[in-house]
Amino acid sequence: MMKNTIAALIVIVHGISAFTIHPMGLATARPSLLVLNEYIPSGMTPEQWRKKKAKETEALSKKEFGRMGPKGFKSRSLQSFQEDLEKGKTGHLMPVMFAKDLVKKGKIKPQDVPYMQRGGSWDDSDIKGAKKKEWNNSDKKYKGKEELWKSTARSIGWSGATPRKGPGAAAAQEKVSPKPKTKKLFGLF
Repeated sequence: MMKNTIAALIVIVHGISAFTIHPMGLATARPSLLVLNEYIPSGMTPEQWRKKKAKETEALSKKEFGRMGPKGFKSRSLQSFQEDLEKGKTGHLMPVMFAKDLVKKGKIKPQDVPYMQRGGSWDDSDIKGAKKKEWNNSDKKYKGKEELWKSTARSIGWSGATPRKGPGAAAAQEKVSPKPKTKKLFGLF
């Protein structure tokens, strides 16, 4: 009976000591062993890597990724497409599997590849020797509006590159100091 009591007492003392703070734990602060390093490709010095990254960043900053919509192909309006579809002048364009290989082998003509897939123009004006498709009145109106949209987008400043104009411009340029945060207890005080 005595052995069981001593064993239980030892277990209880060890269990309690697990939840206490060791005095040496507070007195000694260990320095951090974490060291952060940048990835540098093998065969390059850190200076060469920094120059390459700066060059890539500069090249990317000059690009206008989709600022005015898709840039890879010249599209037409949905209205003009539907008008030609109803007249039977055009059809739905489905992607062609392995189009580049089929064009190289001569099994299909370049104009048989949908313009969005080949990165061209809907009227086949990008393909030498191909018959150019006719523009209807809706296409001509759309082209005029497209140029207007591009010039308007630059003047409105949606990209943030141009300064704002109009009645709210001065307020937008003023720096408003944020209100000091006050602590509230459930929104009551």
